[in-house]
Amino acid sequence: MIVYVEVMMISRRRWNWMLLFIGCCCLVTLAVAQTQESDATSASAEGTDTTATASSAAREDTERTVYSDPPDTPEDGSSFIDQYEQGVQAYLTNEWEDCVYFLERALEGYRTYYESVANCRMECEYAARDVKHRGEFLHGSNVDNLQHYELILRRTLCLSKCARRYAIYRYLPFSEDFDGHYMDVFQELKVYPYLYACYVKSNRVTLAASAAYTYLVKHPENTVMKKNFEEAIEMPGIDRDEIHDLEEKVLGFHPLKFVELLIGGIVDEQENNWERAIEQLESSIKQFIFDENQCRAFCEGEFDHGFLPDFITAIGNHFTYALQCKRNCTSNMGMVRGKYYDNLFPRHYQHLQKAYYHVKRYEESYRAGMSYLLFHADDFDMPEALKTIEAEAKGSVTANFFKARREAVEYNDRLQYEEKLARFIKQEFDLLDNVAGSNAELDDEEFEDEDSVDTMEGNRVDEEGETLEQNDQAELEEIKHI
Repeated sequence: MIVYVEVMMISRRRWNWMLLFIGCCCLVTLAVAQTQESDATSASAEGTDTTATASSAAREDTERTVYSDPPDTPEDGSSFIDQYEQGVQAYLTNEWEDCVYFLERALEGYRTYYESVANCRMECEYAARDVKHRGEFLHGSNVDNLQHYELILRRTLCLSKCARRYAIYRYLPFSEDFDGHYMDVFQELKVYPYLYACYVKSNRVTLAASAAYTYLVKHPENTVMKKNFEEAIEMPGIDRDEIHDLEEKVLGFHPLKFVELLIGGIVDEQENNWERAIEQLESSIKQFIFDENQCRAFCEGEFDHGFLPDFITAIGNHFTYALQCKRNCTSNMGMVRGKYYDNLFPRHYQHLQKAYYHVKRYEESYRAGMSYLLFHADDFDMPEALKTIEAEAKGSVTANFFKARREAVEYNDRLQYEEKLARFIKQEFDLLDNVAGSNAELDDEEFEDEDSVDTMEGNRVDEEGETLEQNDQAELEEIKHI
């Protein structure tokens, strides 16, 4: 829930035509690129310097992403939203084969949309600030902070070029989805309950079980789908060995590609395969950063203000919306196969500290330990491990030992700054709304003695106050889930 700094709200329906116009404009600047399949994405995480920053890691991975030529647009010009609607309609009319066909196409279209938009935004974000390739600013001095807006214009230009070169316009549903309904359908995997039913009816029982399992990965407490899954795995002809998360299996698409690397590194550590553990854990860190930055880039999409704010207010509201979405990315990175794990990013350094120590690479081990302490300053075991390294390394200890790794420092700095911004937004705008609510109450008391026209105006203020109160309560509920 976004805290609006404007008290007067204007009907969304009244300005719908303007929103449609804005959405059309977004087609030019919000670029879409089609990435290659999972092998290209996996390759994007290799060869990056271990000490790269979070933003540098995302940039280097994105630079290595090879964009293939977009496929031919289908004759019907349908987007993945159109295909989803066709699939649902086929489900309602018991046309099971058509249901499967259209819903599978819709999922493929959304995957392409997600990865293309996110990768293009990351690429353009870096290109705008890459001084070596971009060149100097147009003007030597930063008058009125104009260099900030120059970077925005450069990113807009980059996105426009990306749209011309790689855009697949059938994957751009903005004019159809200003309220975010369809984005929610795909992000929350709400396609899979339909697919489950259509797979069952078309006698694809193993795929039906996989569809149910895929939905449960995202919604582990859903009792209806649990029951469906239990029924599916008992059906004749089921192949239990082939049941898998379809989001992870199909085209290698999954927002948490680092998971396999992390699990592999931990297993190697437990089996004392230290060099292999180091290789997997280091690769997992790079992939973790790329995965999260891809999610964060996808947050920089369209936003329906619901009213017509001024320039700065529009920026503030849209930034708040994107910030909350990006913070949810950080939280969602811990959701692995239906179970939540806290602080997976710093956990890499905990395991790396041990692995580097056992191969006597003391500086790397110490720096990994220092990186872990950035996130867990009150940990008791890590300082003891670092003391052991100091004793064994003896005279070889240098100042570099005591420096946390660069990507860990920048990740932690960003995390802390965003937490402070979120608290500032919550506290300050709640206070502003409370003051506005108090003024409305005073106005209402005055209106009680006025004529009927004033009484009607007072009722309008009451209704707006009630709406703001409901917004505040809804925002509070959302924050509880961050």
